[in-house]
Amino acid sequence: MHQSLWSQLKNAFTKKEKDSNTILTNDINDPQNKARSKEEETSDFSQILKLKNIKVDVSVSSENELLHYLARFACEQQAGMDEEELYGQLLLREQQASTNLGDGIVLPHVIDDSVKELTMLVIKLSNPIMWNDEKIDMAISLLIPKVEPDFLHVKYLASISLLLLKPNFRYALSEAASPEQIADMFINGTN
Repeated sequence: MHQSLWSQLKNAFTKKEKDSNTILTNDINDPQNKARSKEEETSDFSQILKLKNIKVDVSVSSENELLHYLARFACEQQAGMDEEELYGQLLLREQQASTNLGDGIVLPHVIDDSVKELTMLVIKLSNPIMWNDEKIDMAISLLIPKVEPDFLHVKYLASISLLLLKPNFRYALSEAASPEQIADMFINGTN
């Protein structure tokens, strides 16, 4: 059985150093992590998330329907992408390991030659759907260019994960009712 994306991300943030029993975490209050935490706070979501990339009250009835909606929405954001190709890649990615993060949020993402710039999409559903036996009502998606200098998407995935580890952020995100509120939470850190 594949390890879930959320488990992989959590494990990436809790590592033991080779020569000691020191556990590295993302607790910004831990003095050993001050410098590392400061560096991680620098993700600038305004570079990849625009108001036009956020949709609320989206009505879909299944995981496949949501992935198809994401592919269509992605094509609306960037010209030159093939909707069916993106949909197929989203399905394939989901088969490799579930992108369900729990707490009603999924993080489907795709790497493709036709993606011209790293882009974040946020979809908030009008009604929850089942995703791997759990109800979800929000998708945060990244469109990642095949050739990307410095693997910038990894930093954004980490930043998204760090935000979602905060219960206050997750709660505020679940209560957000407009694209403006969602954008403000990611871009300005308002929650």
